[in-house]
This record gives sequence, C-alpha cells and structure tokens, in this order.
Amino acid sequence: MGANWDWSQNQGKQRRLEAEVLAHKAGTKCSPPPLHSHDGTMQVLFEQGWHSVTPAEIHRAINPPPPNIGDALRHNHKLRELLRINS
Repeated sequence: MGANWDWSQNQGKQRRLEAEVLAHKAGTKCSPPPLHSHDGTMQVLFEQGWHSVTPAEIHRAINPPPPNIGDALRHNHKLRELLRINS
C-alpha cells in the first residue's frame, strides 16, 4: 500500500476512537463512518480502519489508564514534599 492509503486507514481508526469518546460523553451511539474522500479507494480504506477498531481499544479510549505515580512524582515537587520523598 502507498503512504496515502496507510494514512487513510489510520485516519479511519483514529477518527472512530474520537467518535466513540464523544458519543460516550454525550450518552449516544457512535455515528457511521463519515465521508473521508471522494476517491473510492481512499474512502474504502478509511472505512476499513473505522471498522477495524476493537472493543478493547474503544474501552481504553473511553477509560484511559490512570497516570503513573512514578511519572507524577518525578514531575511534581509539591507531591514529593507532601509524601516526604527525596528525589
């Protein structure tokens, strides 16, 4: 596949995840795939990416994991002081 084909497929996947998050916040169902391109091949690849999203990926997009406490400690001086941790 060409770079544009890969891009269209990746855009389909990314846009689906964004649509799922927005639909979840609004309490509605996700919309069908939008028109991405008037080029048939690009549209088909976009829709393949859209439909390739798994339920686990949707769940992770809607419920991102909590921040890593180690990263928070490294970047937050006040938190280290509160917990009395030396850096």
